[in-house]
Amino acid sequence: MEHRWNGTTASYRRQDVFLRVNPAGPWEVEHRRHGRSVMREYATEREARRVADGLCAQGEWRNLEHLHR
Repeated sequence: MEHRWNGTTASYRRQDVFLRVNPAGPWEVEHRRHGRSVMREYATEREARRVADGLCAQGEWRNLEHLHR
């Protein structure tokens, strides 16, 4: 699983993006923003990674993957 965070602790500006594979097969991208979560499934890792990268394209994002090990 990958977890990226926009580095902001203020709840009205914080964003998190998760990229993970579902045990049932599809890839998932979850975007948490302003206390709301939207999750979408993708057939391939490439497609899911493209969406996750796009969500994190603006600003400085931190990789928090090490927190989930």
